[in-house]
Amino acid sequence: MRALIFPLLLMVLLASGCAVRGPVGSYCGPLPEGNAVSAIAVDAVDCLSTLYPPGHTSVHLVPAKNVDNGFAQTFENGLRTKGFTLVPDARADALAIAYTLDAMDEKSAWYLQLRISDNEGSGKSIARAYTSSGQPEAGQSRTEITLKRSMLQK
Repeated sequence: MRALIFPLLLMVLLASGCAVRGPVGSYCGPLPEGNAVSAIAVDAVDCLSTLYPPGHTSVHLVPAKNVDNGFAQTFENGLRTKGFTLVPDARADALAIAYTLDAMDEKSAWYLQLRISDNEGSGKSIARAYTSSGQPEAGQSRTEITLKRSMLQK
């Protein structure tokens, strides 16, 4: 019995170390053609500008591992053009935004999720599907979530 309990406890402890609450960072999979990337980024900027006032909102984009991806650059430029202030480091007075852009299936459909954490530790998750040309599919998912800001900073 004792020989069984120790390995079981060890497995539980190791498995719990893998569980993470909230978004950990941004991810960008293989990108669609350039025009589709631009269209997706423009739609994401428009969505954010309906939720937060551009001239009064600072944004920190949580970088993806492949920082040089075309989506991140187009998204940043769109945010600046719209009037958002981009800050290089996470600050208490800035929104932290992590994103996931990836292919959904063999048909070249795309999926974008924005995870937004405000200075109070709560936030929103916005998700939308796009066609192969970058046009939004019908509908959009918006969810109020509670995040720990430190999870976005990792």
